[in-house]
Amino acid sequence: MARLLNTFICSDLKHANFEDANLRRAKLLFSTLKDANFKGADLSQVKFLVSDLKDADFKESILDRTDFRYASLSGVSFDALKLNGTIFNNAALKETSFRNATLINVSFKKQAKHVIFDGASMDKLTYAILQKYGAKLDNVTVICI
Repeated sequence: MARLLNTFICSDLKHANFEDANLRRAKLLFSTLKDANFKGADLSQVKFLVSDLKDADFKESILDRTDFRYASLSGVSFDALKLNGTIFNNAALKETSFRNATLINVSFKKQAKHVIFDGASMDKLTYAILQKYGAKLDNVTVICI
């Protein structure tokens, strides 16, 4: 059985429903995904490069090695999710929430002053990176992996 390539470039996918979808290794590039539903979706190794994901729903989704470089994630909740190797380099993260999330080997290259990390757990390297970018880490637990 041939594997379909899931590539969307410059697509308007506002309000799209990807609930419980398997989008592993898909590419959603330069696309509008405002208010999209990714609840329970497998987004492992997905590339959301330079895409607008404002107010998208990621509840219960799998975000292993997902790449959000240069994406707009303002107002998005990653609360209670496990992020492993996820990339947020140069993403817009104003009021993005990671409450009670677990972050392991997560990459940030952007100011993180307005990002919410209350109750999050993270490895030492992720903690150090976020500290460098001005994140408020008062209520964070550093874990050994």
